[in-house]
Amino acid sequence: MKKFIDKICDILFRPKKTSLFWLYFVCGVLLVLLGIMLMPVWSGAPSWVFWRTWGYNCVDLIICACIVLYLGLFLFKKIKSRSNGVIKVLTIIEFVIMALIALGCLLSQFEVINIKEACKILGLALWCRGVVEIFRAYYHQRGNNYRYPVWWLAVSIFFVTAGTWMFVKPFFTNTTIVWIFSILMIVVGIIVFVDGFLAKPAAKAKKTSSKSTKNNKE
Repeated sequence: MKKFIDKICDILFRPKKTSLFWLYFVCGVLLVLLGIMLMPVWSGAPSWVFWRTWGYNCVDLIICACIVLYLGLFLFKKIKSRSNGVIKVLTIIEFVIMALIALGCLLSQFEVINIKEACKILGLALWCRGVVEIFRAYYHQRGNNYRYPVWWLAVSIFFVTAGTWMFVKPFFTNTTIVWIFSILMIVVGIIVFVDGFLAKPAAKAKKTSSKSTKNNKE
């Protein structure tokens, strides 16, 4: 995950010089426009505003994409790094649960676990991660001579508590996700637009040697 974040930071904050710098301007403008169009403020607009429901229609795709990133960049690596045992089985169960939720968000006809509220999904993810880490602490303490980090055990208990609370009493709705995503797109669009100036190659110096020789001859 760290490599992925570093790569994104390199693209956004350290653009390379290129002759295609104008693509940064185009992509930046498109991202800003799309972010504005996805904002929930358009929900009460007249029917001729064809993009008024785009934000709400994209909620499931946004949630699905976030879950897929979580599975691919974090949980899958956890499964590969675990040795065969109870912790690996629990991590696989966690992976399957989150994968089924993502599939249900993407395909309406496939709703094995019918949870589409972002707050509940986040709460379930935190609860699963906390439970797995608590079991890991138990087996780690039993099979090793050195203690499991107390601070990480406290974090795991907090994950279980916060996850349960978020699942039972969600404190934000999918509309909040649309707002966050829209604002994030606008901010990224502005950054990409500014990157266009940074990616523009320096102007080549004109050769004046020929002119100087002509002047010397005269």
